[in-house]
Amino acid sequence: MLHKFNRRMIEVYGEQCLARCTIFRWCQCYEARRVNIKDLSRPGQTHVVTNSATISTVHQLIRQNRWITKREIAVELPIRKRTVHNIIHKMLGFGKVCAQCVPNYL
Repeated sequence: MLHKFNRRMIEVYGEQCLARCTIFRWCQCYEARRVNIKDLSRPGQTHVVTNSATISTVHQLIRQNRWITKREIAVELPIRKRTVHNIIHKMLGFGKVCAQCVPNYL
């Protein structure tokens, strides 16, 4: 029955129709008496928004010690190494030359 229902929804709403798995998940939540469809909180590291304070702190750490590693920066500031990588290469425009972080335009 749900399959026919989903096909009918696609006919009515087109590309903006919910996916079938989303409908199933919402039905399971409703049957479990959960009325809020937002995700429950999960354990793990929280999402860190890269703000100007974080970027300037990374920039200061690199200026103080050009041989600092991404791991050391990630430990110093509680952020992931991948976030540190993105800040260094994409936001600050630095690259590695002879194991030192320097601006790319040099």
